[in-house]
Amino acid sequence: MNKIISIIFFSFFCFFYAQGQVLVTEDVNVSNLLQRHLDQNRMSTTISGWRIQLMATADRRKVEKEEANFSQNHPTIRVNWEHAKPYYKLKAGAFATKLDATRTLRELKKDYPSAILTKSDVFISEVLNN
Repeated sequence: MNKIISIIFFSFFCFFYAQGQVLVTEDVNVSNLLQRHLDQNRMSTTISGWRIQLMATADRRKVEKEEANFSQNHPTIRVNWEHAKPYYKLKAGAFATKLDATRTLRELKKDYPSAILTKSDVFISEVLNN
């Protein structure tokens, strides 16, 4: 019994009094590389994110009409269209994660059953304002 108490006492003693300090010396080249990486990220205005494609058609007027309808029905979600020959694609939102985009997609599927998620470069300011 005394042996067990001695072991427990010794374990607690080692745990509380054996804590020390660790000194990390970073190489100058590592510091320079890290700083260069941070500078490049600060200069970037876009990230790889997600948008919801509401429709794709060859008729520009349809896209413009649907853009106006969407903006009226969903004023909090930014919508825009792009032309990728031969189609005009109407896309909504700007999301940093697929999870955020999926939540909104689920709601929009009621009005737009053919809506899908698409990877897209999105402006950081768009994501922050969503």
